[in-house]
Amino acid sequence: MKYIWTYKTPEAFDDLLMYGDDEALTGLWFRGSRDDRRSVRGCERRETPVFRDTCRWLDEYFAGRDPGFTPKYRIEDLTPFRQAVIDEMLKIPFGTTVSYGDLAKAIAKSHGGKASARAVGGAVGWNPICIIIPCHRVIGAGGELTGYGGGLGNKVSLLAHEGADFFDMRVAAPKDAKSEPDERLVRLCVQIIGRASVPLGYGRPRCSRDGGTATICLDALVQRGMDAPYIFGDLDDEDAKFLLESFIDFRSLYHFDLAMQLSRLLTERGTLVRARMGRIIAKTDWSSNGGDGLLLAYLGSVKGADAQIRRLLDIVPEDGRDGLFVACWKSPSARVQKKLLEKFEHWIEDDPDFGSSTGEAAWLGAFLVKWMREGEFPYDRLESLVRWHLARQSPKLFDES
Repeated sequence: MKYIWTYKTPEAFDDLLMYGDDEALTGLWFRGSRDDRRSVRGCERRETPVFRDTCRWLDEYFAGRDPGFTPKYRIEDLTPFRQAVIDEMLKIPFGTTVSYGDLAKAIAKSHGGKASARAVGGAVGWNPICIIIPCHRVIGAGGELTGYGGGLGNKVSLLAHEGADFFDMRVAAPKDAKSEPDERLVRLCVQIIGRASVPLGYGRPRCSRDGGTATICLDALVQRGMDAPYIFGDLDDEDAKFLLESFIDFRSLYHFDLAMQLSRLLTERGTLVRARMGRIIAKTDWSSNGGDGLLLAYLGSVKGADAQIRRLLDIVPEDGRDGLFVACWKSPSARVQKKLLEKFEHWIEDDPDFGSSTGEAAWLGAFLVKWMREGEFPYDRLESLVRWHLARQSPKLFDES
């Protein structure tokens, strides 16, 4: 009889699926990964003694300890070459990596004959028992993190958990990539953002590509504006500066929702990149270029920036105001709030399509709640904006028929 069981991993990883029988573990794969398609039909869900041993081994591993034992496993369809590859993988120490080429040389030396890196790669990818047989510690030539059936995110997380030196590694770029930032930067951004987002239940960030350009996003972070929980509050200054520097250099690297989170980080610790931000804002013609608008959030961390914020409210185009709204949100200046209120009134009156293709209408709603909650303005001053917002959100409320 074949059995299946699920192991609940720490939040930085996908859960694991165990397969086996009454005698041994025959498969250990990440749920939803390429390997998961090897699932055995007709398996009964039951926690067998060998599954309990495997769970105990995984508990020790994810706690950063040497389990001190190995669950009983059996590998089916095992050829002599695959056995040789597994023997060598089992020798790779915790927290270290070897290349496919080096593994091929080690196999040739210990087992005789010749072995190509391509053939080794096929055998490594075939491995049916991940982590226990550490195929995640095998990387490509030149330090490329590639070729993992359990998913690149899990491979990165496993090596990060083991403390591997990522500065000698890089995520493999697609062959058709037209332009790509430093892949180590992508990998490190994913790691740091994951450390900030996972404890709050947002899951791991992922790196997707559109037309060859890398974009880092969070699958579960879908709320926009200031009502989305803040994920970077616990970062130390070193990691915060790294993220902010990468955001400045590669604005296209981040999905919009993640960019909004980074713009909030600018309002908290923009002083870490003050010199660079000052130069960027000073030299940008905001009246014609809204592409750098999120960086304006930095002004929320600058004392005495209220005059600059008020000036920019007059010249920054609609598609570049998001960061400016974040700065206004953080600004304690009554003059900034008054100016913003006047601008909302002007935008609504002047543009019948205001907010139809951007998030500005949502920002207005957020500020109305903020102003009413904090007693910033009397209601009769806000009434026209409230009525406009309600009419846009619930038009039937104002249907005279």
